[in-house]
Amino acid sequence: MFLSFTWLKQHVKLPDSTTAEEVAKKLKLSTVEVEGITYKGENLDGVVVGEILEITKHPNADKLSLAQVDVGETKPRQIIFGQMVKMETGFKVPVALAPTVLPGGREIKRTAMRGETSEGMLCLDQEMGLLKEGVSIQFFGKEVKPGTPITKALWLDDYILEIDNKSLSNRPDLWGHYGMAREVAVLFNREVEKYATEKIVDGKEVKLKVTVEDFKACPKFAAVAMSGIKIGPSPEWLQKPLSAVGLRPINNIVDITNFVMLDIGKPLHAFDAVTLKKPHLVIRYAKEGERLKLLDGREINLTPEMMVVASDEKPEALAGIMGGAESAISDNTTTVIFESAIWDAAMIRKTSTKLGIRTDASARFEKSLDPALCEESLAKAVELVKEVCPGAVVASRLIVEGKSHLFTGPLEIPVEFFAKKLGVEIPTKTIVSILERLGFGVTEKKKFLLVKIPSWRATKDISIAEDVVEEVARIYGYDNIPATLPTFPITPPETNKLRQLERAVIELLVRELGFTEVYNYSFVSEAQIVKFGDDITRYLELDNPLSKERPYLRRHLLNNLLENIKQNSARYSWLKLCEIGKVYHPEDAGPRAENNGDELLPSQDTWLTAVYTDKENDNPFWEARRAAEAIAENLKINWEIIPAGEKAKPSQHPARTALIKFGDHKLGAISELHPAVAEALGIEERVGVFTLNLSLAAEHFGQLVNLAGYQPLSLFPEVIRDIAFVVKKEITHADILKVLSHVDSLLTKVELFDVFMGEGIGQGYKSMAYHLTYANPARTLTTEEVDKVQSKVEKVLQDKCGAEMRK
Repeated sequence: MFLSFTWLKQHVKLPDSTTAEEVAKKLKLSTVEVEGITYKGENLDGVVVGEILEITKHPNADKLSLAQVDVGETKPRQIIFGQMVKMETGFKVPVALAPTVLPGGREIKRTAMRGETSEGMLCLDQEMGLLKEGVSIQFFGKEVKPGTPITKALWLDDYILEIDNKSLSNRPDLWGHYGMAREVAVLFNREVEKYATEKIVDGKEVKLKVTVEDFKACPKFAAVAMSGIKIGPSPEWLQKPLSAVGLRPINNIVDITNFVMLDIGKPLHAFDAVTLKKPHLVIRYAKEGERLKLLDGREINLTPEMMVVASDEKPEALAGIMGGAESAISDNTTTVIFESAIWDAAMIRKTSTKLGIRTDASARFEKSLDPALCEESLAKAVELVKEVCPGAVVASRLIVEGKSHLFTGPLEIPVEFFAKKLGVEIPTKTIVSILERLGFGVTEKKKFLLVKIPSWRATKDISIAEDVVEEVARIYGYDNIPATLPTFPITPPETNKLRQLERAVIELLVRELGFTEVYNYSFVSEAQIVKFGDDITRYLELDNPLSKERPYLRRHLLNNLLENIKQNSARYSWLKLCEIGKVYHPEDAGPRAENNGDELLPSQDTWLTAVYTDKENDNPFWEARRAAEAIAENLKINWEIIPAGEKAKPSQHPARTALIKFGDHKLGAISELHPAVAEALGIEERVGVFTLNLSLAAEHFGQLVNLAGYQPLSLFPEVIRDIAFVVKKEITHADILKVLSHVDSLLTKVELFDVFMGEGIGQGYKSMAYHLTYANPARTLTTEEVDKVQSKVEKVLQDKCGAEMRK
């Protein structure tokens, strides 16, 4: 948004010594972001208004003329000019006085041309930097005296402050010069001029009628008709401020609506009453298939969620964004209907975004404007119309439909609340003064302040006590608040065991075991549940899901992980994926819905799930088990892994599922996905699955962790030997670990790395292969010592497990 310093000073009387830079600095420190300041009259100090007294032909050049020009000096200057623009005696035009430099660096000197001297130049708009294309020149009326600086004559003696629109998002009251002047008045401790308007006296010529079909989309709508309008150019005092902030003057009525918008921040729209046929405005939603040609020539397709201002026959304007071309003000307009409305901010934003149309009006309506501006903006427009069109009169009654429903308090705020929030004691008198200067009503009541919110700050801006504290802080000055560190006891925060466990587990799986962590949504579809073989009635269904295709909250992480596998298996020969997230079980009680309430939410435990699939590995179960064992070993956790047997779930392979238990607690499972489920999901490869309830594990973390704690690395090398043997299928890995656990103290680690059943092994048997690690913490082992313990291992396996060694 562009802010004219000259325009601003019409509303607040600042000292003559106050500069635009000072205003910008204070605004930046307290209110909005000022991106830059531009002086409109840059390099125009040597240009003044000159009156042509006499024109004669140049005696030595057919295409040149000599002009005697009064520029406010003791005698006229002679200026040579060409034929680009026709000049006549009595014209008042811009004159560059030699010597001077114009915008763009063009130097004007006292020059001799064909025997005649030129003491300056008649300036086109392009030469003064006011126009980039075309050819035009400024002409001035009788009221402008020769010698008047062009910067003053054209309102160029002005500084334009560029305000960052994003910093205005929560301040709809600052989208006009008056609102910004109100803010500047507080910052400089000055009084803002009262925005006085004349009350509209109803007319009877036009029987204006307004119908609002949805007051939620249009909380307030005001309108009034005026007749006796004569369309023409606006007077200079109206054109100049508009041009100063970058708006092109169009005609007197359109310029008035733009002026009011930039002055008090309230957009207006004017309809040509004759084109409406009947003076009836209907504020409604668009109908399917309706179209509207806008003022900029675009023709748009309207949809039922868009609000329009319509006549009895068709839409005439796109509400809050842009008017229609057919009811626009034209040179033949004699009667106009002004409308000033308040629109739902979200509705305007959605319509603007969908159509890709951003206007000055939509930018303001999106911020939620003060409803009180409806009548005020119309009164100002009527006043200006009467001034620029002396024959114009109010032709209808002023219609106002709807009411404002703003929370304006009062807020009851303890005086000590300000010091508590700001960390500095501000005298109550100062607090009250700041708030009253900002327009708040303040009543002191013992140790409390009753604060009444002004309407222009009550539209999604000020609503709670903290907002009021912020207002005091920014006006008091953030630099006046001492920068001190807060005092608090230096005690370590409570350890979050669950968070620690999550990080430790994911670090191990990703960095050491090569898994890829994924993040899926917490929602699943009905198809996923059915194919997985779950009972859909056990799932929580959302009333308002993000996606209608996935309305259920997940009971486990596996559904979406299996979908990840299906989507990626065609591109990769193997996949290792893991995820940590919450699952939702409505049958179990979870956390409280509110801290002090009795209502309980569903159980929301945090689980880890890891999946593995490899097109060349028919036993993914062991890779899943290896992940579980790596976690147990690295975190020194003592849990038990036992065959699931009949406790295997329908989604788990009945013969390839093991449970992870700690006492009576089931912590998770290691399994292979049931072939029937894999087929239903369209997954061709076998899938190994490892699940772990991290919430339950963290709850018992102190008991799960081996109390032996940290063990230093051995100073002497380990010896690793492999062993492979054939045993009956009934022999489990747990049986092997139990047998080998007491063979010899030199055997420090037993790790299963392969299980094979098939050709060459025999019916009812399987081959198992292990890494055996030998170490002595006091010295290096000899080959003979390792051979001796290896022989003991083989003998124990043969005697207790019926193992047959494979060579």
